[in-house]
Amino acid sequence: MSGTREQVLQVARRLFGERGYGAVTIREIAAEAGVSAALVMKVGGSKEQLHADATPLEPVPLEPDVPFGDMGELLVRRMLTRREEEVAEPWLRALYLVADAPDPTAARADFRARFLARFDEAADRNPGGAHRVDLLACLMVGLAAGTRTFRLLPPDATDLDRVVREYGRFAQDLIDGIVGPAT
Repeated sequence: MSGTREQVLQVARRLFGERGYGAVTIREIAAEAGVSAALVMKVGGSKEQLHADATPLEPVPLEPDVPFGDMGELLVRRMLTRREEEVAEPWLRALYLVADAPDPTAARADFRARFLARFDEAADRNPGGAHRVDLLACLMVGLAAGTRTFRLLPPDATDLDRVVREYGRFAQDLIDGIVGPAT
């Protein structure tokens, strides 16, 4: 059952992450996981519990020694790799966590702490960089929504290395503005 549980959770994580809690049904999760709705309920107990169990809390953190100068392409490549591996996209999931949250203000603060802390810390040392942290978050959430929700840049019809280079350059320009001039 362990393998089935992980399979159900992976499908639930992806569907909830792409469309949000309210738009996903147990039957859809079951169909995509190739199991019965009853088995999904056995795994999850309830839709609410399945949602809680399937929630990815944040992207896998970058190693602290990854230099800011190499981060733009890395962030984009990691996102496209998660799509290729058909795992949930935490940047997109964050949208639904805020929208479905009983306290959206607290959810936004939690998002900032989990996803943007390293950038906020760097911006604290560069007064001109604070607004660029928000721009970077918008850029990443936009890429997540474009590739997952709208299914833009399909892997089978897109030069993904080119996307990494071009979109990574946008991200890197913002990151460079966050950290400020090299000292």
